[in-house]
Amino acid sequence: MFRSVKLTPLLSRAMNTRIQALPPHHHQLIASLSTVASAKNATASSADRLFKARLNELPPTGCMTKLVCTIGPATDSVENINELVHYGMNVARLNFSHAGDDYSYPEQCLERIRNAPGKHFQLATGGATNEHAKFLPNNVRAILVDTKGPEIRTGPLQGGVDVAEIAVGDRVDLTTRSVSSDPAPEDGHHVIQVDYQSIAKSLEPGKQALLDDGLIALEVVEVDPSSETVTCVALNGGPIKKNKGVNLPNTVLDLPALTEKDKRDLKWACVVGADFVAASFIRTAANVRSVVAYLDRCISELPREVDAPAPRRPLVISKIESKEGVDNFDEILEASDGIMVARGDLGVEIPYSKVFAAQKMMVNKCNRLGRSVIVATQMLDSMQTRPRPTRAEVTDVGTAILDGTDATMLSGETAAGNYPIESLRSMASIVHESDSIRDDTSEVLWNEELHATMPPEEQELDVVAAAAVRSAKDMGAKSIILITQSGRVARAVARHQPAVPVLSFCTDVQVARRLQLHRALVPLLLQSNLDPKCATTRLGTLRAEAVRTAKELGFIQNGERIIMVDQTKGKSGDHHRYAHNLKVVTIQSDNLSEL
Repeated sequence: MFRSVKLTPLLSRAMNTRIQALPPHHHQLIASLSTVASAKNATASSADRLFKARLNELPPTGCMTKLVCTIGPATDSVENINELVHYGMNVARLNFSHAGDDYSYPEQCLERIRNAPGKHFQLATGGATNEHAKFLPNNVRAILVDTKGPEIRTGPLQGGVDVAEIAVGDRVDLTTRSVSSDPAPEDGHHVIQVDYQSIAKSLEPGKQALLDDGLIALEVVEVDPSSETVTCVALNGGPIKKNKGVNLPNTVLDLPALTEKDKRDLKWACVVGADFVAASFIRTAANVRSVVAYLDRCISELPREVDAPAPRRPLVISKIESKEGVDNFDEILEASDGIMVARGDLGVEIPYSKVFAAQKMMVNKCNRLGRSVIVATQMLDSMQTRPRPTRAEVTDVGTAILDGTDATMLSGETAAGNYPIESLRSMASIVHESDSIRDDTSEVLWNEELHATMPPEEQELDVVAAAAVRSAKDMGAKSIILITQSGRVARAVARHQPAVPVLSFCTDVQVARRLQLHRALVPLLLQSNLDPKCATTRLGTLRAEAVRTAKELGFIQNGERIIMVDQTKGKSGDHHRYAHNLKVVTIQSDNLSEL
């Protein structure tokens, strides 16, 4: 099911070249880190200088791999959100796992994210030559609403205590009845309430129940369906509190795709115009379809203003957090807009030694279909309490990028950590270095099997998109510029793994934000009030406007070669509905000179 990934000679040479290209004092630093323990202080000082120098080398377009940050108490202020946007956050995650029914806090966070000054704010206030720039939004950062999902948790403990101590070998009964009025446990016999009504139907002797993220493992020895009680023995000890998570690995669960809380949260996401929803604990394609159907219903019920663009359904990112989800991954991927490799619960539900293989499998399959994929959980976890990541964390992030992930995610690091901005800057630094290696060795990704299933017009776009990515590599182009109304052209190009930034000019801010989870895509809004769908609008005018904006933002320079991709509608007398265009041009001081 999983295949191993070898370090190819091409990748090995690229990495060696980058190491050999370091200045002499960098080589001395590497040598001292590995051989001279007594020079610890001097080495740390040098490493800090190298680290800070690396942080300042991000290109104007930002990282190729996208950065997702969770907003929480550590970053919910206007100042911190502005800094997150400034240092490269592409998607802001709002975690609803611990949120109640009062939406004032997430609404405040969303408003601050939307108002944070980004590149479009720079166009509007920095002397832009186009009057239309003043009507652009401040930024096109996307909002991801992460649902709580159908979790299993412990209830109030016996005797109403806050903490119960479980010892190795203790008898632990899991039940659905309330036990808070029972006397406190004695003689090593605990009764713990769980909120899963089918626990006695789902478990059988020999299976395990894991409490509090797997910190306490219980083995089932007896099941009594009549009393809805499961008798277990503790394989290891530790403290347990109420409201802690319960995992049942290797067990098919009888849980709904959406809880009532999830439905309220998803409706809120539609009302405020969230761009993505992360659906938790997805186990089957039917779960995904349930989420999509409910979102479609919420969107259809929204009030519509005359002549206003139709609201768009948030894209569904399915979180894979269980063995059932891994086993059914192909059908889940087919039904989803994207995937999140949620390694926290996944590492409890399946043996932790298999998590890396599952991650590689999911990333690879997402790449093959052109679906966005986020690798999440504990990527820079130590930075919640430390100002620098561990070497293992750096390697973890780099490996995820070389494997092909579209985005990496920071959770507690930016939500509640002591160093939230430093965490993002560290992540951006690691990502940029990894991007450089990945793009130096990348090849155009072509999926013949997927291409064969496409309708004819989609096949034409697929071929032109692949040709654009190949042309950029063969001709040393610095970027690809495209114009897209629905996002189809941009997603088609992204599917073929471009190694240069793809400046994706959109006419709809909702479309632009929904491109933020695709690697290499840099969504921008056209500074024009011309309607590309209007028969009198010349696409050449829009192309020139796109190039002018890209130059104004410092994304492209005179003398650089670029690739341009777009789609034109057939006119009266033509024998086609659409033409897919590819142009290779060199930027001039006053206009474009086509080659």
